[in-house]
Amino acid sequence: MLNRSYEVNVANHPYLLQETLACARILKDSGWDDFNQAALQDPVMQTLSPSTAQSYLRAIRHRLEEVPPKLLTFLASEDESTAQLTLLYILLQKNRLLRELVEEPIRDAVIDGEPNLPKQLFEDFFESKREASPTLKEWSDTTWRKFWGNTLKALQISGLLHGQDPVGLVMQDIPKELQTWLKAQGEEIYLQLLLDREAY
Repeated sequence: MLNRSYEVNVANHPYLLQETLACARILKDSGWDDFNQAALQDPVMQTLSPSTAQSYLRAIRHRLEEVPPKLLTFLASEDESTAQLTLLYILLQKNRLLRELVEEPIRDAVIDGEPNLPKQLFEDFFESKREASPTLKEWSDTTWRKFWGNTLKALQISGLLHGQDPVGLVMQDIPKELQTWLKAQGEEIYLQLLLDREAY
């Protein structure tokens, strides 16, 4: 499931929390057979234009196709925190830039006891990544800003960041079932990336 390259399609859409959770409930009950047809009938998708719904479904399918059944169960959970942090874990797996953002400046700030970071630090981080990557340099300025804007927004919507400038870091109480699953997979490092209080 881990994506080691920078790909436009992983951050070409917003966080899509409610849409992804609706799709997870469908997949948990019926799998991929007739997925698109069932998903388009969901009330969440019915509020969108047909072209937007199709576009979102492609993005969600890309996110969820390789996801283990247990994670689909967590996404379909009635517990909002479990669902939200499970989706963030999946996005950390899929989006290299998101993973690096949390691994580098954010985790460093937590270790240093810095609860707030200037907005400029995030912009400098993104530009340094672009300068260092031939792949990112090839993207247009518009594509790049959309990519890193959606990447940053994923952390804001999931609750790990709040505010605009400075940006505050919010430590999390990781739901026990997700915490246990990550440890069983040998992926304790993701507890730090999800800003789990117990991991620091």
